[in-house]
Amino acid sequence: MVSEMSRVFFASDTHFGHKRIHKFRTEFESESQHQEYVIERWNETVGKNDKVYLLGDSAFTMESIEAVRRLNGTKILLRGNHDKLNTSVYLWVFKEVCGIIRYKDFWLSHAPIHPQELRGLKNIHGHVHNATIPDNRYFNACLENIDYRPIEYFELLNRMEAVSE
Repeated sequence: MVSEMSRVFFASDTHFGHKRIHKFRTEFESESQHQEYVIERWNETVGKNDKVYLLGDSAFTMESIEAVRRLNGTKILLRGNHDKLNTSVYLWVFKEVCGIIRYKDFWLSHAPIHPQELRGLKNIHGHVHNATIPDNRYFNACLENIDYRPIEYFELLNRMEAVSE
């Protein structure tokens, strides 16, 4: 039996449990419609053996932690400004909970890192939603910028390369 090779994905700002998310992501009529759409798109994209770095603002409430549990893959959380639950709660559904970490030639963070602090690396981040930074050292992984599904590492590299050409 051949095992499926795992892939690495990135996403940010699922905003599960955000009671007014549909006021900001206006294509949705309710918080529950938004949540179910994100779960469906995520699970169409990510396999059970894949790894996903969720770059913050994951689940706002205890109830919404169950929505994160429904997402495929091994999930690692980089805490965002709205991830205010106790770390032990996030560890029910995430393998790890981190701040800023390095992945290959990138810093992974919730909010963009100041350009002077990149130190030769690039930055995959969330937080700014549609306000993408016009600098090819940054990749905004907020869901609204990646078709509401996690983006695979090599696709992310291709998109960054296309922007810099």
